[in-house]
Amino acid sequence: MSAMECAIYTDGACSGNPGPGGWGAVIIAGESVKEISGSEEITTNQRMELRAAVEALRSIPPDSKVKLHSDSAYLVNCFNQGWMERWQKNGWFNSKGNPVENQDLWKQLLELTGLNRVEWIKVKGHGTEQFNQRCDLLARSAIGDGGTADCKKRLKADLNHKTVGKGDRQVCRLGVLTGGGDCPGLNAVIRAVVKGASYNYDIEVVGFNNGFKGLVENDAALIDDFAVSGILNRGGTILGTSNRDNPFDYRPNSSDYRKTGEDRSADALESLNKWEIDCLVVIGGDGSLLLAHRFSELGVPIIGIPKTIDNDLRATDITFGFDSAVTTATEAIDKIHTTAESHHRVMVVEVMGRHAGWIALQAGMAGGGDIILIPELPFEYSCIAEKIEERRRRGKKFSIIVVAEGAYPAGEEPLYQLRGEVKRLGGIGQLISREIENLTEMESRATVLGHLQRGGSPTSFDRVLATRFGVKAVELFQAGRFNEMVCLRGNKIESAPLKEAVAGTKLVDPNSEQVRTAMAVGTSFGCHL
Repeated sequence: MSAMECAIYTDGACSGNPGPGGWGAVIIAGESVKEISGSEEITTNQRMELRAAVEALRSIPPDSKVKLHSDSAYLVNCFNQGWMERWQKNGWFNSKGNPVENQDLWKQLLELTGLNRVEWIKVKGHGTEQFNQRCDLLARSAIGDGGTADCKKRLKADLNHKTVGKGDRQVCRLGVLTGGGDCPGLNAVIRAVVKGASYNYDIEVVGFNNGFKGLVENDAALIDDFAVSGILNRGGTILGTSNRDNPFDYRPNSSDYRKTGEDRSADALESLNKWEIDCLVVIGGDGSLLLAHRFSELGVPIIGIPKTIDNDLRATDITFGFDSAVTTATEAIDKIHTTAESHHRVMVVEVMGRHAGWIALQAGMAGGGDIILIPELPFEYSCIAEKIEERRRRGKKFSIIVVAEGAYPAGEEPLYQLRGEVKRLGGIGQLISREIENLTEMESRATVLGHLQRGGSPTSFDRVLATRFGVKAVELFQAGRFNEMVCLRGNKIESAPLKEAVAGTKLVDPNSEQVRTAMAVGTSFGCHL
């Protein structure tokens, strides 16, 4: 046979994993369409995906130009990112030092792709494209004696009618993880995903522990209704979380994040494959959702749920966790207010907010802060002192300053604290307190709320919002809408493209209605607006 130009579609199916399995492939060359299939008695889904690709490439002449379509993100990325060459160089051991599974087929596939010009293309699993459907049905119909007579009869009918199915695994499976910093409401989301999936659609949920670390290290377990019972009002996350374990720059045991790690995204994809995850739900802020977006670009179906006390994600009006953090900060300001008034002091309350001042703005307004300092409006010490003196002339012998940790003086930069060789944002509250004493000769104290804002039970608002987000994520999956993030717009739960959600940071607009309202009641922002 002479070389040709063709398109190949492949798919594998397995009853049990391991269990009886089948594979199918469709080869299209011009007007010619060829179908091949086969089975193994005891096998895995990954092996069947590999077998389909091997047999399809074996059936064409060398030096052919091939577009190979597969719904296996793991398989496609093994070639597109050069994992095969790395495994071969390492003696067919993976990054964990373990022998690569199904070496016989990987070696054959590497050889066959070397004989041809192959472009690997990721297609949507169980999609509606004709040839992708056909491969799915060929693979399922090829499953051997492990299927029941009724199952085989149904598969035969499906093949004749070209319907779409899930193979012998009738239940779909969602993966879920919580990444980044913790916040109130995470457990409410997990509960909503599990209950929404199991009660309405008979969907299983697998929880990956400790954020992306669990995904890389395959630390996961099925979560059922019993596991999420009683967690609605609990802070934190039953899955654990981490903000250091980037699968694309991974350091074992969350070690020194100043040094370069290794790319362990292949292991993360392998974990998804082993658990037969149909879609990964990532609950996180900007960093976690950016990682989720990178996995979506590798072909993993993703649904994002916005979580951050900072409320700085652009695609949603409000993130869950924000209301709880503002409530905690407001309660602290209320308590500090009384001691400030009693001792005639200037009290500085430092709240969280790296780049966006939403917590400081709303907690400051709710708590009656006299001065609110946010990163979006660099302040001047002279303006702060001027406001304090103006209050003192009116008989106000105390003042409350609410400052975001990322706020900084005009012409300078945010303040960081050195701990060893690691820089961490913070300390602006103490600095302002010292400067105020020097400028006004009034006694001043600073209080840093820190992780208090992340802890405790979620407010009723956050419990409801988190529940709505979780249910919406399941609905998006059921509708086949991936690579989107659920969001709140007005009073409605909607969704936005994940790419849009991670495109930038939502900052406080200095000309916004909220800022103007605060100024209208005498609040200063430490600068001339």
